[in-house]
Amino acid sequence: MSDEGIFVHQFELGPWDNFIYLVGDKATRTCAVVDPAWDADFILKEAEALGVDITHVLCTHSHFDHVNRVDALLDKRDIPVHMLGEEIDFSGFRSENLERHRPGDLLHIGKHLEITFMHTPGHTPGSTTYRIADAVVTGDTMFVQGCGRCDFVGGDPEVMFGTLKGLVESLPRDTRMYPGHNYGPVTVSTLDEELAENPYLQHATVADFVAHRMEGKTPGAHLPPPPDWP
Repeated sequence: MSDEGIFVHQFELGPWDNFIYLVGDKATRTCAVVDPAWDADFILKEAEALGVDITHVLCTHSHFDHVNRVDALLDKRDIPVHMLGEEIDFSGFRSENLERHRPGDLLHIGKHLEITFMHTPGHTPGSTTYRIADAVVTGDTMFVQGCGRCDFVGGDPEVMFGTLKGLVESLPRDTRMYPGHNYGPVTVSTLDEELAENPYLQHATVADFVAHRMEGKTPGAHLPPPPDWP
């Protein structure tokens, strides 16, 4: 990232290739963890190895594979958990220290880090992209050369079309994009690269996008249980 006062650390956990992020302030060595899932101890050890302290939890959305270690983390850290109100209302997600947010809210961590809550629905009604300086953490809204499924309960491909269009039109083309899963040929991209290579950004009409995104899918599906999960 171009802002030397902050950092984004990406690592992969779980059977579904989830990316977990530590985003923080270099001066105070404090950070937020984005979408803590699969292994709370590993996440804490990753922070320890970096020499940083996790002071916040950020949730891009409420699906199991993005929040299943929130409570385990809170057992060891008394820290706030942040989620957009639209996602809380949709999912009924509950956790200790849960803080309800609105689109456009700002969260400050340390001396240099400012995080903006961007409402990016389509995968779920309250899906959130976090803008961090010249980067975005997109959760399951946008992947490298892909986008989140819209057939799960709460998904809406027409809404997703508008969300993706709004993201690429409202942010600088050199904005770095950190996705929620390792589904692409690289782990980090830029909006300019996605405009050139992401097939879901090539559709001129919402009808064409919906046909592509929903091909072979049945609306109203439920997220399947992960393999070998107790």
